[in-house]
Amino acid sequence: MELYVHMSPADAVAARPSDEDVFIVIDVIRATTALTAIFDRGAQCVFAADTVEQARTAARLKPGRLLCGERHARALPGFDYGNSPVQFSHSDLKNRELILTTTNGTRAFYACPEHSVCLAGCFYNARAVTAYALVHARRQESNIHIVCAAEHGRFALDDTVCAGYLAQEIQNQQPDIITHESVTAARGLYGLYSPPDLATYCHSARQVIDSGLGADIDFCMQQNGSDSIARLVGKEAETGLLILERAHQIAG
Repeated sequence: MELYVHMSPADAVAARPSDEDVFIVIDVIRATTALTAIFDRGAQCVFAADTVEQARTAARLKPGRLLCGERHARALPGFDYGNSPVQFSHSDLKNRELILTTTNGTRAFYACPEHSVCLAGCFYNARAVTAYALVHARRQESNIHIVCAAEHGRFALDDTVCAGYLAQEIQNQQPDIITHESVTAARGLYGLYSPPDLATYCHSARQVIDSGLGADIDFCMQQNGSDSIARLVGKEAETGLLILERAHQIAG
């Protein structure tokens, strides 16, 4: 079993990983943290849209779904919610279906093989998501790929530092896992920029704070506050959106 960190979705695609491998997508500020909060609040499923237009079209085709998303940390006109984990954590989402589109996070799921085990990871669910990934990797005798959503395709410190923390959790649980040099780099950055200080150095954090949502940053920096894991389960034929549901915990 091998462990890789990809600094961007493009890096993951270029690696040409197997459909049998396990993937953890990270957009810690804020999409994958928001997804964790959404499933904490009892949502039935989330439909991830690559573009704003795709999300709006899907909402017209499927009335009743909550339309959620942002661009450049700002909520979108006519949407029910933005991408705030704090707001989601205080909302009644029991059995609701949501459509979500974000600047970087939701599109990162499209970079992973469609039929693979693909999970949403963040600081907030780190221990749970890494344990779940390891169970599947052991069963399938496959590798684990941590995919950073990055920022407009470029390196993002926050996602890479979070990847370092998740890699550390995986190595603690599976000490004999073979690691790529990318893991060493990500873990080194986690040692230098661990939360909560990490937010001080991140452009994405400054954007969110400038949008008046500073509480979201504090939420995103919390570690191991949730056992919820969003898992990609397929694509909806009518809308073309990726379907994420809460993963059911399984025994190791």
